[in-house]
Amino acid sequence: MVGCRETPHFVGPGSAHARTGQRGSFADLIVADRPIAGLSWLDYGTAIEALISSAELSRDETQAAPLRTPANRRAGVREYVAPQDGDGWWDYFRLSDHLSLSITEAVYRKDRWISVEGGSFFKIRVLLAGRLLSRDGSTLLASPQAQLHVCAGARGGGYKIAGQVPTTLVVLHCGPELLSERLGLPLGEAPDPLRALAGPALAAGVSNRVSLTPELFRAAQWIHASRYSVLSTVRAAYLEALSMEMVCQIVTDLSAGGSAQSCGRSLLSRDRRRVHEARDYLSQHYPSPPTIPQLARMVGMNQTKLKAAFKQLLNVTIYEYVLQRRMEVAAQMLVEAQLSVAEIAYRVGYDYPANFSCAFKRYYGRLPRDWKHE
Repeated sequence: MVGCRETPHFVGPGSAHARTGQRGSFADLIVADRPIAGLSWLDYGTAIEALISSAELSRDETQAAPLRTPANRRAGVREYVAPQDGDGWWDYFRLSDHLSLSITEAVYRKDRWISVEGGSFFKIRVLLAGRLLSRDGSTLLASPQAQLHVCAGARGGGYKIAGQVPTTLVVLHCGPELLSERLGLPLGEAPDPLRALAGPALAAGVSNRVSLTPELFRAAQWIHASRYSVLSTVRAAYLEALSMEMVCQIVTDLSAGGSAQSCGRSLLSRDRRRVHEARDYLSQHYPSPPTIPQLARMVGMNQTKLKAAFKQLLNVTIYEYVLQRRMEVAAQMLVEAQLSVAEIAYRVGYDYPANFSCAFKRYYGRLPRDWKHE
């Protein structure tokens, strides 16, 4: 299977041009006219500077040359998916020395392998639509979900984008200096798994699913919609602000989760096992969950102790966990299943579709019908 890399390889100076025509014109994008495959994101800065400089040199000499400002140095690069592979594009933005962003909106004809090069970095992936698969075809992420990938070694790993499925993916590509210099967070004090960036090299990159909070989800949505909603001259600054919000949210959530796990270690091993049993049962029976007294009896634990231990170990209440499962499954069904909003409401445990719509709007900031018709 032919694959591509998650980070762009910028083609030679003569191959960049302003793209217009039926696919549209984007003032803040430089479009490559051949397949992109290649460079580690660590080489992104030099490559994009050369590409932007080349694009400026190719401008009509009768036009006044723009001032060289940090804003126009952060112009984006668009790679269109080759027609034989599918349809869509990848947009790349270098937002600062240690932060890059890619926005993918594509449909591939068959599963597409995305290689992630080695080095020292971390990535935050938010899948708004579609599925990401492991090399063996098992599901890594099903929209809407988020993942943190940390690499501190020679092999970064990779994933497949599921074929025949519309995919919308927002990825932040972050250097460790973003934590130590921009946020003032020493790597040795960063929450796990980011702390691995301070240690010896790992054999390969490690990916962990992270909670897609409403704040993280909305920031990724706004990033994706920015090409239509934000003036091109300020788009890079807008994208950087939202990207930093996502990074801060992830670091905060990881720190809170680490504290919860540290506290959880003070629980007896049998109590931790019972909490995990309760969580696993709720994960499967979220449409019609048991009451807390019933759940406590099922796992053999006092209900007051179960509520406290569940919150302590998992950093969410029992109610919040059930709501999270319902919303994640509903969001996926709205995109992938040929069901009405009312049918989805019943399937995830709501007796009244209006109540479901209100809960969905509170959680994701949008009504189910708007999500379904996007």
